Amino acid sequence: MKKIARGLRYAFTVMNHPIRGFYDIRFEGQGNSVAATLCLVFLIAMFVVQKQYTGFIFNTNNIREFNVLQEICNVLVPVFLWCAANWCITVLMDGKGRFSDIYMATCYAVVPYAVATLLRVILSLFLTQQEQTFLGIVSGIGIAFTALLLFTGIMSIHQFTVSKTLFSVLLTVLGMAFILFLVLLFASMFDQMVVYISGIITEVRLRM
Repeated sequence: MKKIARGLRYAFTVMNHPIRGFYDIRFEGQGNSVAATLCLVFLIAMFVVQKQYTGFIFNTNNIREFNVLQEICNVLVPVFLWCAANWCITVLMDGKGRFSDIYMATCYAVVPYAVATLLRVILSLFLTQQEQTFLGIVSGIGIAFTALLLFTGIMSIHQFTVSKTLFSVLLTVLGMAFILFLVLLFASMFDQMVVYISGIITEVRLRM
């Protein structure tokens, strides 16, 4: 438990000193995967809270159509696509980071966005429609801070230059799209195969 608690506190180190924080994750063994996963769980929880408890003035979601599994997938799918694509790309670019380092850096990097989401929900309970701009500012700061941490994390754990990091991020986004395309293509082919086999079985049964 002490190790997990130290890992959770390390998220504040990453936010205050991102370059050194991410460097220590890779080369000094700081942080841990359990604490990083809890940070990711915190983000998922904030997505659920945002859907359920945002002030009714600003909440355009239909609670009756709320699906917690969909919210979980909305977080996990992009995170794991990012980690997988970045690992594949950086291996080819001689990056120093391992998959576990990329995962931990990504999980720690999303903490500001999770905190901003929580603040946005709390503010939405007190603000009026005319003060909606403040919610956008809070969300914008959270997204910008998380994007900065992600960029710094990739640069630090792989020991890339700024230009090489930019290039790797671009390739990572393209890699995510490519992986998603392959998954959807495979799913479509699998679905067609199941329909084809079911048709053959039905045909055989009718002729028996």
